[in-house]
Amino acid sequence: MQKRKLWFIAGVIATVAIVMVGCSSGTEPEAELEEVQENASSTETEDIQENTSSTADGGIEIIVEDISTQASYYDTEIDGINVEIFAVLASDGTVRLAMNTCQVCNGSPYAYFEQDGNDFVCQNCGNHFSSDEIGLTSGGCNPVPITEDDYTEENGIITVSESFLEENAPRFSNWKQF
Repeated sequence: MQKRKLWFIAGVIATVAIVMVGCSSGTEPEAELEEVQENASSTETEDIQENTSSTADGGIEIIVEDISTQASYYDTEIDGINVEIFAVLASDGTVRLAMNTCQVCNGSPYAYFEQDGNDFVCQNCGNHFSSDEIGLTSGGCNPVPITEDDYTEENGIITVSESFLEENAPRFSNWKQF
């Protein structure tokens, strides 16, 4: 209950700030708020490629040739929990994979990453990570890495096993629950 109050208070403060900015800029507050909401919803869906390619055993398959510098997101459901990973091509041409949740922030519903150019930004804490760090950096406020030990690659298809996803599913128990 305490978390809900904090999120509600944060929402009220943000709304008041938007209205105040609109008033001070000479713009109608409703128009300003509407513009901010429009911009927020368009950037959420813009240039995001979401895929669902589950294997027979509940894992996730990724076609290597489909991976580019624009992240592709793959999700599956494990024991009623939505689990999402992403794949991106680093500047050196290597494929990088990560769980789409922050190692430190993963208790928050906002502990997911969105791509901003070459960076991935945690939507909870705002930390930025270069695509070159994805899948390599661990132990901190960064995407949970998926290393070469955590998946197999055969005939141009990367497979992340259901057992690996099950092991990491608890990280997503509160994920995007707003």
